[in-house]
Amino acid sequence: MDLFKINKSFNLILVFYFVLLPFVFFSSILDTFLLARQLLTTVFLFSIISLLLVKNKQIPLFTLDKTVLLFLGFIVFCLFSFSKSQILDLSHAAVSKYLIFLLFFMVIRHLIMSDLIEEKSIKSYVILFGFISVIIALLAFTNKTINGQNLFRQVNVMSGTFGNKNFLSSILFFCLPFYFIGISMSKKIKAVSFVAIVFTILLLLMLRTRVVLIALSIYLLLVVLLQIRSKVPKKIFNWSLVLVITALITGVFYLLSIKDIFHSSADIKTQYFYRLLSSDTLYARIEYWQQALYIIKDNFFSGIGVGNWIATYPKYGLNHFSDTAIVNGRLIVSNPHNDFLMVLSEIGIFGFLCYLGIFISILYQANWLSKNEVKSSERRNASYFLFFIVCYLIIAFFDFPLTRIEHQIILLIVFAIINAKYLKANSTKGFKLPSRLFYLFSFVLLLYSMTIALYRIDGEKHLLKALAAEKRTDNTTAIFEFNKAENAFFSTDTYAIPLDWHLGKAHYNEGNFEESLKYYSNAYKVNPYCLVVNNDLASTYIKNGRVAHGIRHYKEALTISPNYEDARINLAATYYNTEDYEKAFETIDKCDSNSKNESYKQFLTPIVEKKLNETLLNLNNPKLNNYLKSKIKTENDLLTLYFDYKRNNTIFDKYIQSLIN
Repeated sequence: MDLFKINKSFNLILVFYFVLLPFVFFSSILDTFLLARQLLTTVFLFSIISLLLVKNKQIPLFTLDKTVLLFLGFIVFCLFSFSKSQILDLSHAAVSKYLIFLLFFMVIRHLIMSDLIEEKSIKSYVILFGFISVIIALLAFTNKTINGQNLFRQVNVMSGTFGNKNFLSSILFFCLPFYFIGISMSKKIKAVSFVAIVFTILLLLMLRTRVVLIALSIYLLLVVLLQIRSKVPKKIFNWSLVLVITALITGVFYLLSIKDIFHSSADIKTQYFYRLLSSDTLYARIEYWQQALYIIKDNFFSGIGVGNWIATYPKYGLNHFSDTAIVNGRLIVSNPHNDFLMVLSEIGIFGFLCYLGIFISILYQANWLSKNEVKSSERRNASYFLFFIVCYLIIAFFDFPLTRIEHQIILLIVFAIINAKYLKANSTKGFKLPSRLFYLFSFVLLLYSMTIALYRIDGEKHLLKALAAEKRTDNTTAIFEFNKAENAFFSTDTYAIPLDWHLGKAHYNEGNFEESLKYYSNAYKVNPYCLVVNNDLASTYIKNGRVAHGIRHYKEALTISPNYEDARINLAATYYNTEDYEKAFETIDKCDSNSKNESYKQFLTPIVEKKLNETLLNLNNPKLNNYLKSKIKTENDLLTLYFDYKRNNTIFDKYIQSLIN
């Protein structure tokens, strides 16, 4: 087969992949996009590598330069971190993605270096992908408008086919450098690129993802400076740069100084700037980062196990979180919203240095190309990619694009183009990997990745059915589907809550308390830091007459989150039922008096009544007894007395005694 036909085959596979990428999803699983696109990418790599093997046997050795070796080092330290993983199937899920990323980078780079596909063809396919993504976003906004909603309101529900608003914003931005490169390509691509740039900027302004808007502003500024740099004297350019930076800093400080005048409003402009300048999500991220730093301090060298942040972060306490949903286990944070802290906390310092080294290596190569490429257009294109990587690092510092397939695919295309051009320009030799060894290595890894993906897809499919049955309290169906969902590579739901917890809950609702205890105990072995697991295990121990074990697990939950209301109220109720009224009061007295927990007042009333009776007995004051008898006629009167005591911030006995003084 001649080279033209081989190139045509590679082009067909690539264009097919990029056209399918924004459309592929599985509606029958919980995360409709992630596993579907991992599977698509695995099949794509199988196809490309098989074509290389069958149709193009006489290929040069695969080059293992410093960038690839750093990538391999990152993978190796991910594997080492398995020894620290609390939940192994989460580690398998993460590594199966990272291996796909490594192979994708190596294969695309090899295709470029071997002239099996033209660089401009790959760029045009990314432009096509980006243009499709823009159309999908525009259709979503159009549908929103048709339904009577303002363009700038309720944008949080906008996701296109990328999971959520932030992922949609970032994927639109990631395609931007390819559009700028496309302007200097053929007329059709130039027209598509120009339209895509305009609509991408408009969409990003409407989506209002702040870190992406910051990255967009920086990127556009750098592009403008690049364009004018060669057209004005150096002195004027430097002064202009100083003025622009000064203006930007002044503008930022001005916006921060006036942000308090904006508030939630029916006025579109006021509401837009209120949401844009709100600090709430930043403060939340700072709390996530603080949690990651606790983990890093304790696991600096080894990490906690790749993919295990979600399961392990409660171990380091939830008391400093301001969000009561996190404190009470109703909201589970999947990652620290910072790719670098996630990598460092999960796989340790050595894996982190490899990960950071990949970016440093590519930044160096992009900078070298921007200065040393022969053609000015190629130097400009290298600069576009250089600016993009800088902006990617900004986004990755506040978000988690590392977890998404399509985002990493775009990044790795940029990496592959830069790395291939740099190696060719410098005739870099590096280490050489025999092609047969590479094929064997690739097929083994692809088989592993596909196995993980298929097992997890099957697990999520049954999990979705099980959760639906659980919601409608169809315990028989729920038990059947949860059992079907669990497999060697899928033991928890998407929040790292063990499937055995769900099974324990279903059996408990059916009145099978001994069976429930078995499953809750298994769930605890899988994830001992999960609040609901500890709370429900404790309740089931109590139900089975093992009170001491129940109290121990309530206390364990409260060690993780001292303000966890369910466990505190349940512990207080347990003390009350075992006639330890003093401990019952001490326990429930630590609850927030404004608690919305349905069980709070139910248990508070009898506990306060017992405490009040004991206090009056100890004080032995008939006058006080008569006074309270006249004041407390109903349960509401008793609770009013208690809440008055809480507002006075004193000791209960002293407060009661002071009522007649």
